[in-house]
Amino acid sequence: LLTRDPGAYKLPSFNDVPRDLRVGLMQRVANPFAVHSSKAVGEPPLFLGFSVFMALRDAVRAARVEHLGASAHAHFTLHSPATSERLRMACADRFARMAVELNGRGDVGSYVPKGSF
Repeated sequence: LLTRDPGAYKLPSFNDVPRDLRVGLMQRVANPFAVHSSKAVGEPPLFLGFSVFMALRDAVRAARVEHLGASAHAHFTLHSPATSERLRMACADRFARMAVELNGRGDVGSYVPKGSF
């Protein structure tokens, strides 16, 4: 691990995996430091981050109900990472709808602002 602290840690992505990755399991190795023989450490931070994404999605859903009069159960797509551009367009407020109408590119949820990936 080459980061200074947990705040600077970046989750590995597909680009971080080497082309040739060979993994082997160690046989009959005692680990006295593991809690009940557990080996995993990644789930708690992953799901803490996921809870933030779900909170953002719920906030977008509330905005869509307010701006569109849509049902709270109406489906919409919000891709990760939830950038400010994606969140704004997903809210489907008056200005987001105007941007889509000016460009003639389908519905608000499918619009991708220039510079987004």
